[in-house]
Parts: sequence; structure tokens; C-alpha cells
Amino acid sequence: MTRTRAVFRYLLITGLKLALIGLVLVAGYLIYLDASLTKRFSSNRFQAPALVYARSLELVPGSTIAAPTVIAELERLSYQRVTQITDSGQYQQSGSSLTIYRRPFDFADGPAMAQRVRLEFAAGGIRAIQSLPDGRALNRFRLEAPLLGRLAGGSDEDRLLVGLELVPNLLIETLLLVEDRDFYHHAGISVSSIARAAVANLIAMRTVQGGSTLTQQLVKNLYLTRERSLWRKANEALMALIIDYRFSKNEILETYLNEVYFGQDRGSAIHGIGLASRLYFGKQVQELTASDIALLVGVIKGPSYYDPRRYPERALERRDMILQLMLEHNLLDPNSYQVAVAAKLMPTGSGQLVKARLPHYLERVQQELSQITLPHNWQQQGLRVFTYFDPNAQQAAEQALQQQLAQVSKDPLLQGAVVVVNHQQAGIAAVVGDRQPRAVGFNRALNAMRPVGSLVKPLIYAAAFEHQGLELGQVIRDEPIVVPRQGQADWQPQNYDETFLGDLSVYDALVQSRNVPAVKLAQQVGIKQLVAMLQATGVDTPIPEVPALALGSVALSPLQVSEIYAMLAQSGKHRPVAAIAAMTDHQGLNLYQRSPQTAQQVFSAEVGYLINYGLRGVINEGTGKTLAQLVGSQQLAGKSGTTNDYRDSWFVAYDQQHVFSVWVGRDDNQPVGLTGSRGALPVVAALLQQFKPQPLQLEMPATVTVVNFHRQLGVPIPDDCEAGLRVPARFKTMPEDQGCSGTVEKKSWWQRLF
Repeated sequence: MTRTRAVFRYLLITGLKLALIGLVLVAGYLIYLDASLTKRFSSNRFQAPALVYARSLELVPGSTIAAPTVIAELERLSYQRVTQITDSGQYQQSGSSLTIYRRPFDFADGPAMAQRVRLEFAAGGIRAIQSLPDGRALNRFRLEAPLLGRLAGGSDEDRLLVGLELVPNLLIETLLLVEDRDFYHHAGISVSSIARAAVANLIAMRTVQGGSTLTQQLVKNLYLTRERSLWRKANEALMALIIDYRFSKNEILETYLNEVYFGQDRGSAIHGIGLASRLYFGKQVQELTASDIALLVGVIKGPSYYDPRRYPERALERRDMILQLMLEHNLLDPNSYQVAVAAKLMPTGSGQLVKARLPHYLERVQQELSQITLPHNWQQQGLRVFTYFDPNAQQAAEQALQQQLAQVSKDPLLQGAVVVVNHQQAGIAAVVGDRQPRAVGFNRALNAMRPVGSLVKPLIYAAAFEHQGLELGQVIRDEPIVVPRQGQADWQPQNYDETFLGDLSVYDALVQSRNVPAVKLAQQVGIKQLVAMLQATGVDTPIPEVPALALGSVALSPLQVSEIYAMLAQSGKHRPVAAIAAMTDHQGLNLYQRSPQTAQQVFSAEVGYLINYGLRGVINEGTGKTLAQLVGSQQLAGKSGTTNDYRDSWFVAYDQQHVFSVWVGRDDNQPVGLTGSRGALPVVAALLQQFKPQPLQLEMPATVTVVNFHRQLGVPIPDDCEAGLRVPARFKTMPEDQGCSGTVEKKSWWQRLF
């Protein structure tokens, strides 16, 4: 008996010691969990991506935009065409008018409420915009910006963070009804829910019901694996207790709503109610209807099993079951229930956040992001990146490149690139870096450095106008020349047709893209001056200081070419082009706004006008006349470019708002047998058939006037001389007795008298 007591006492003492050690270990683990969880939950709950948006389509009375273009934008934004508008995200067309109920949207310059307007169209575009229902005239209206894609580091999770104040009460009440009815009353775990689930599972002899609270689900999603074990379940419970103790119920609920998983979109995991509402309904969270809410809450149980895009019957059954619960618990009245049950599962056109991948444009966005100083913890708050991207320009550029490359050559290795720049904003509107626009790899629009050929000539003429006083009507001789080169054989440049035309006007030499006159002018101006002008237009890559620079030996990318021609379109004013216009976090706080940079005047406005006049002539009567036949004369300016042995084919055209740059060639630098007019120009032509140009309007400076020049001598002659060349020139006094022959004619005393 004594021995039994001793054993019992030993076991008791040992048990107490082990229990004490266990308590110490558990207490230590709880302290560790408390410290680490509190820190992580406070500052690093999840990562939010950079969501990239296109430009917001701005509508103003008097603009040339047509109704089909606006409708295409509405379809891109998943607006629903209806016969009677009842809610935001809908539009109605009636005759020449278009009524739109715009959704609320957080623009870069601040949030905008939902707004209903009527657009009145006339033959030339938008005639008037009215606010409804008051009928007030508006001078400006914006649609929300389409989502282009996401950029994030180290995470495949997509989410758009939303504050709890934006979430409809009906959604919160329905979520708690289905997932955690005691949420506001338990301490992170619910004993009654666990007991209820245990009984249900025991009766079924399998797992049919879970007892996890929202807090436990959140802990599992944020910090734990999906391993099924008692240790993980115990860990989950402990962590839920700590989270519930340290943070308010509303903080936990808001985090859950931004973390919960809703399915996949193009390989990215969609987390949070913000993007889920966009994915399935094309709506903001605050716009969700009872039917929408029931579907989203239903999807949470099994995002793959109840995916409404793949299994609409399952999703519909679960949605209607939840709607029935909402009715039984008085979250819906009978009439609202009937409306919700009759609603479509998903709107037509929804089910994808991004309609098409845009790897080439997003590469440029990513380059610029790396150069902008952002808060080090931006991924905790997320980014919304607003760009100058124009979906209409991109679509036209992609289709034009794909179609025309197949038509201009049967060479399967022929490649191309297209860049569209809004020169009024210095913004990049479209980028295509491969004949396969979704191809990921070498982006020729940004990275293909190719000789530009005759594209450099306008800068030579601009330098001669600026520094040599040259005029379009003066005469330059097109004749054989020899250019000495240090350490090399002399250079004897040839024209494209291997002929020489003798005396011709500067205007004709520019329009016809004669090589020898350009080389002569470059020698007069000086190669160093030409290099300086290229650098002033933003070229920061090496420029060879050789005579052949006059014929475009410098290698530039299509984007660099676009920046140069944007400067020309702006009459000599240079601004660096960019893709990013502004950035906010997911809550709308402004993080970056592109400042309206002061333009650098590369050459005078007078010279800019003369160059634009000459390049408009290239389209009207030179190598680009095919475009004039397509869109009409006086609509565009531009220039072709061809390099030695037909290795590179270039064409650049610009209208009142955009520069369209196209390069065609092979990656291995082999000849393609195409001039700029036969290879790149057809791509520009096809692009402009879809993306209608805005007529180029050249404003003549006060110091420029139209002068009649003698065609052989290149001197001003009287306006009534019929055989002259009438072109703009900087005002110069003509000798009093200048005659049509180009010489001063002596008058008799009788002629001078009268």
C-alpha cells in the first residue's frame, strides 16, 4: 500500500511538472503568436497589385467622335444595352441620341458619383451633352477607365482594396447569415458552431459541415496551409482568438472581405469583394444588387465548384438557395426576392477582368514605374496606375500590322512594330512590338534599334532653316558630290533612283526625299549641329558623328522615332513621351501626377511651320500620296524611310492629335525588299482606316507669309507671276522692281510715273 502511494505521488508530481512545463510552453507560444500576429496583421495583411487603367474616354460637344465608338467603349466596360435605364452600368440608344448611366468611379483626380447623361449626335460627331434628369448642358463628360491588367512582384493574387464603408449592408448581413451568424458575439471561435458541425458530420459519417468562424477562415487564408490535421486546427483556433482579442470586429470583417478567394482570371487569383464584383458583374461594390450579393456569397464556399462561368447550373442553384435564406430571415421582402430570383446569373460580356493581354504596352508601364519614386510599402495599399493607353488605337494598330505584313510579303520572318503617340499630351497611346500582338518576348517597339534612313531628313532641313536662313522656295542643286571621310575612302552619296535632277526647290527636295540635297545641307549645317538637334529631341543613345548621319545611319527605336515626330508635330516643342499619367493607391490617395512639363523649343515656331508644310507635302504629293488618296489631302503630314539594301522600312504620319510610327524588317537584319512606301506605309494606311485621323491644322505664325518664288532662281517674285512656286516663307522685303524673271527690271520714266 505504501509503495502504491509512492508511485501515485510520483506520477502526480511528474504530471504536475509536465503540466507546468506545458503551460509555460503554451504561454510562451501564445506570447510569440500574439507578438508576431499583431505585427503582421497590423502592417502586412496581404499584397495588393498595381492595377493599370487605360485613358478615360472624354466626351465634349463638338468632338468628332461617333456614336459607334462610344458604344464600343461602353461594351468594353461591360455596360448593358437596355430599352429602359433603371440602374448605373446601362445605356440606351434612340435615334441620334445615346443615354448613359455611368457607374461611380475613382478617377485619378478624385471620385465621381454615378451620373446619367444624354449624348446628342450629328453628322460630324457630338452635338450636345445633357445631364439628366435636369437637362443641364455639360461641356465635358468622362466614362470610367477600362482596366488593362496588373503588375505585381512576387504574388499571383489580384485584389482591389475596398473600405468597409463602401460595402452594402445587405452583403455584410448575407455573408454573416451564411458563413458566421455569431460573428459579433463570439471571441474568434464559436463553440456552438463547432458542436453543430460535429453532430452533422457524425450523423453523415463524413465531413459535411464546418464549424470555422470568419476569423478562423481569415487566419487560414492569410497564415496557414490547407493541411488537414489537429495541430493546424488548434493553431487556427489560437490565432483566431488572438486576432479577435487584438482587433475590432469591423477590422477583421474588412480584412476578410478583401482577402477571401473568388476564383481565377487568366491565371491570376482573384481575392476580395472589390475585384470579384468587377469580374462577375462589371460593377463597383456599392452597385451590387441582391442577386449579385447572393451569387458572390455562394461562390465563397467553393470558388471552383460554384464558378458561374463554368458551372452556371450549380451557381444558380446555390444563389437561389441563399436568396431563399435572405427571404426567410427578412433580409429581402417578397417582391425583392422575386426580382432577384428572376435576374440573370451574370451580365453578358462579364466574367473577365481584362479582355486581352497587352504585354508590349505593359512593359513600357513597368519601365516607367521603376523610375518613379513610390512609397516603399505601396503593395500594402495597392496602386492604381492611370495611363494614356487608347484601346481603339491599340486595336487598330494590332489588326493593321497583322493583316498588312502578310500582304506586303510572304516572308514568315518579317516583323514589325507600331507606336501611336498623342502628341498633344506627349502620351503613349498604343504599342505593338510583334506581328503577334500577344507574344511575350522581344518588344521591337521599345527595344529594336534600327537605322532610320530618310526619317532624319526633316531635322536636317529644320537645322538649315534655323541656322542658315534657308527657305522652302529657294533652289538647291541636286548633282553628284564627293564627301571626304577621315581615314576612309571618299563618300559619293546617290539618290534612290540613281539620277540627279539639277536645280530644284528646297520644298521639292524635301517632298521627294532626295538624298544628295540633304547631304549637302547637313555638310553646311555641320554634323555636330545635327547630333545636337537629335539629342535635344530626347535621343539618349549613341549617335555616330559621320557624314552618313545625313541619310539616317543613326539607329533608333520606333518609340524614339515617335518622340522626334511628336516634336515636329508640335512645331519644334519637345516633351518626353510617357505612358503613365497619374497614380493613386486603392483608396484613391494621389501618389503621383505627371507634371505638365515645360516644352523645350528645339527650333522656332516659324521653322516648325515650314517643316510641317513640307511634310504635309510628302503626304499630298510625295512618297505618302497613297494616304492622301485614302483620307484626303491636307489631312496628314509624314515621312517615309528606307535603309541600305532595303533592310528597314519606315513610315511616320501624324494628324492634329496623334503620331503613327511603323517599322517593318527582320530581326536578323536581312534585306526585306521593301521601301518605306511599300512596307510600312500600308500598315499606317490600314490603321487609319479604323482609327480615323483628325485633320492636321497648321497655324501660320505672324512672321510667316506665302511668297511666290522663281522656280529656277529661288528668289521672290511678284504674286501675279503665274509660273512661280507659292510656299510659306519668313517675310523678306522684295526689291521694288523685281519682275517675273527673278531679276530687277528697269522701268522707263513713263512706267515709273504711272
